[in-house]
Amino acid sequence: MYFYDKLKDMRKLKGFTIRELADRSGVSAAYISQLENGNRGIPSPDVLMKLSEGLNTSYSELMEIAGYLESAQPIPPDYRRSPVNLRRFLRENELMFDGIILSEDDKEWIERMLTALFWKERQSQETPNT
Repeated sequence: MYFYDKLKDMRKLKGFTIRELADRSGVSAAYISQLENGNRGIPSPDVLMKLSEGLNTSYSELMEIAGYLESAQPIPPDYRRSPVNLRRFLRENELMFDGIILSEDDKEWIERMLTALFWKERQSQETPNT
């Protein structure tokens, strides 16, 4: 399968139109259409970065599909990554969602929503239905 087929499949799997991907990534709809139709060569790493943000997928995955990176070795099944503390991650990183950099207030709101969501879930698990 060629890069343009994979790009189109990724876009459709996410449920985006070409226009939506263009709006989310900042890459023109005409250029994305040409890429998907095989009328353009492999895009530059800069364009792939924008597309990865628009598709909300990993940059390294697009770089691999485009042939800039070799396939990563599969992770052994017994390898376990330690979990990331999401609260700390939210607080300590500059984050972006749909091309918009989140403010400290945005990140605090997300943290509060997650706290409420998981508190409610824990309460329903701890309280048996009678």
